Amino acid sequence: MRNGPLGDVMKVWLYAAASVLLGAWISPLVYNSGKALAEISSGRQTNGPLRRLADVCREAKFPGFFAASLFLAAVILFLPFGEWFGGGRRQGGVAKLAPYVLPGDLLRRNPNGPRQAVVGFTVAVLAFLLAEGFALRGILGMEASGKFVLRALAVAVGWALLQEIWFRGIATGVFLKALRPAAALGMSAGLFALLHFLNPSPGINVADPDVAGAGFEMLGQIITQFINPQAFVTGFLPLLALGAALAYARWRTASLWLPTGLQAGWIFANTLSGPHTDSLIQGLTPVFSIILIGIFTAHLTHADAPETAP
Repeated sequence: MRNGPLGDVMKVWLYAAASVLLGAWISPLVYNSGKALAEISSGRQTNGPLRRLADVCREAKFPGFFAASLFLAAVILFLPFGEWFGGGRRQGGVAKLAPYVLPGDLLRRNPNGPRQAVVGFTVAVLAFLLAEGFALRGILGMEASGKFVLRALAVAVGWALLQEIWFRGIATGVFLKALRPAAALGMSAGLFALLHFLNPSPGINVADPDVAGAGFEMLGQIITQFINPQAFVTGFLPLLALGAALAYARWRTASLWLPTGLQAGWIFANTLSGPHTDSLIQGLTPVFSIILIGIFTAHLTHADAPETAP
C-alpha cells in the first residue's frame, strides 16, 4: 500500500453513506412535494419547465422519487464534503477537489481526448445494440422520434459528465493516491456498483409512500437483493464490471474523456432501448455489452494512451 491520504478514502465512503441515508430520509418528503406540485399544477397555466416537472411528478412512482432523493442528498452534502475534505475554508475547502477533475498531477492533458470520447460513445452504443441482438431482442422496439433521441443524447452526456467527475475524477483519484492501482480501481468499481445498485429495480416498492420511514423501507428491500442470486448476477455484477472498465479507462488514459464517452453511450443506448421485462435479456444485455466495451477499452488504452501509466 502506498503512503497516501488514507483518511480521504474514508471520507469518500462516509460521504456516499451519508448521502444514501439522507436521501432515504427525505424521500417521503420529496414524494409528497412532487405529488403536491402535480396536483396544484393540474388544470392551471404554468411555465414550460414547471409544467414538465409537474407532469413527471404526476406519472412517477415512489421508486423514482427515491432515486431522485439520493441524488438530491448527494448535491446537498457535496459542499460540506468539499469543506471537510479540504480541511476547512482556510485550507481551500472545495478547491482541494479541483486537481481530481482538472489536468495536473493526477490527470494529464490529453490531446486525443475528444476523439476518444466520440469513439468511446460510439463503441458503447454499438456494443449495447450487438448485445441486444444476441439476446434476440433486436432494435425494432427502440424509440425513433428525433426529439426523443436528442433529449436522450443531452441527458446521457450531462449525466455521464456528472458521474465521471465524481466517480472517476474525485473518488478514483483519491483511491489512486492512497492505494496501489489494482486496489484503487477495484474500490472505484465497487463504489460505482454499490451506489448504482441502490436505484430500485422493477418490482420493488413500498406499501405506503407517505409514511416517514418509507425511504428506509425501500432501502432495506434493495439491500436484501444482494442475497437474491438472480438480482445479484443480473444487477450488481454487470454494474461492477462496467465500473471496472470505466475505472481502467480513466487510469490508463489519465483523463476523463474516454470513460465519459463510454458511459454516455451506455446511458444513451439504455434510454433508447427502454425497460427490460425479460429477465434473460436483463442479464445478458449488460454482460455482453460490457465484454465488448472491455475489449475495446483495453485495445484503445494500450494503443492510444501515454507510454507511462499514471
